[in-house]
Amino acid sequence: MTSAPDPIRVTSTDNGYTTRYIILAIVLVGIFMCVLDVQIVAIALPTIMQSLGSGIGQVQWIATGYVITVLATVLLFGSLSHSVGSGRLFRAGLLLFTLSSLGCGLSVTIPELILFRVLQALGASMLMSVCIAIIMQVFPAGERGRAMGYYTAVIALGLIIGPAAGGFIVDLIGWPFIFLVNVPVGIVLLFLTVRYLPVGRDLPAFRHPDYPGALLLIGLMASLAIALNTLSNPPVRIESFGLWSGICFVLLIAFVAREQSVDNPILPIAIFRKRSFVLPAASLILYLTATFLLLTIQPFYFEYVMGLRPSHIGLIALILPLSMLIASPLFGWLYDRYRSSRYPVTGLTLMGIAFLGCGAAFTGMDIGFILGLFVVAGISRSVYQGPNSIEIMASLPTALHGIGSSLITALQYLGIMFGISIATFLMTAQLDWAGYAGLTGAGPGLLAVIFGNCMYVAGIICLAGAVCEYKV
Repeated sequence: MTSAPDPIRVTSTDNGYTTRYIILAIVLVGIFMCVLDVQIVAIALPTIMQSLGSGIGQVQWIATGYVITVLATVLLFGSLSHSVGSGRLFRAGLLLFTLSSLGCGLSVTIPELILFRVLQALGASMLMSVCIAIIMQVFPAGERGRAMGYYTAVIALGLIIGPAAGGFIVDLIGWPFIFLVNVPVGIVLLFLTVRYLPVGRDLPAFRHPDYPGALLLIGLMASLAIALNTLSNPPVRIESFGLWSGICFVLLIAFVAREQSVDNPILPIAIFRKRSFVLPAASLILYLTATFLLLTIQPFYFEYVMGLRPSHIGLIALILPLSMLIASPLFGWLYDRYRSSRYPVTGLTLMGIAFLGCGAAFTGMDIGFILGLFVVAGISRSVYQGPNSIEIMASLPTALHGIGSSLITALQYLGIMFGISIATFLMTAQLDWAGYAGLTGAGPGLLAVIFGNCMYVAGIICLAGAVCEYKV
């Protein structure tokens, strides 16, 4: 079979693609747009609710619909990438993301906005499912740590800029522009992908996907996301949580049975028998669960316990991602130079210790100690996240890198939803045990203990993740 000409017009050498840093920039800007779009929308929801005349239940689907759609489809797109090519899938996702962003900005009703938001999430899912696979493809082994360090730093940058950019745009030019800002950037990136992004030199023959397996996977991930979302919105409706959890369990059994019986599975079940894959994957879920447990309770703690203004809370919220942004490229370079499997376990252990310290500092209301521990936690995340992703990808054969890349994204979103759900449950359960229906009735002393207990749980979750990373 004759391979198709490569549109990037450069050669792939033992040292990676000669335009690999241009390709990296394209991938990073694409990822930045996806991360930014989650953060930037949250700040605009009250304004959108007033502008389009909807209730809070409807407008919340603008945010949760995006997360659920990505979680439900990212594994499917990852499994398709080895047939259609990672570059082609990235380009298609970028096109859909850009067009749907235009649709979001021009929407005049909530149902219309939710529809385009779901389409935008599909584009983001396609894009995010292959980004790590592309980085692994175009960079040689000795430079992947540095590249993943930049990848981690860009995610942190999106977390930093998102809330501030959202507020700035909404105040000055209106909420539609939080979506429309993606359009010119997307158009420029599309032109660059045509010139530089590799689509695969030896593209295998296209195989029709396992459609029943795909439907089961989408149903499985969507039901899991909805079940977790139910826990995240108190008061928790136990019957609704039980229903969606039951549906999720039934679909899980059906999906595993289906994937074990077909020749072209959406998700090869055999990879879950590999200890070198399962343990780092479990660690990644625990890491993000702990991280988003903190991020969920953080604004409530500083407002209701410390009495800080929203502007001050926003500045404190920058400490963790800013520390991560600064440290990630450095530790990526160190990982390339002194490659070791000990980086993830070291980073997550330090993060667990910092979070346990936050438990004591939150309870004692020691603001200086808290800020110092946030810096330690941010640096520790830099030590952990990039090397962990490389370890997960290295545990899989090259042919499964597309699936591995999408799995990492799915695991991250699972961890995020677990973290939000656990944080909400811990706060409401402790308040209920103390005889309070909400935060406003409880005093700062009681709330300090409640939030401190949440951070002890987050620290224990981190240390459990570090145990998963430990290799004798």
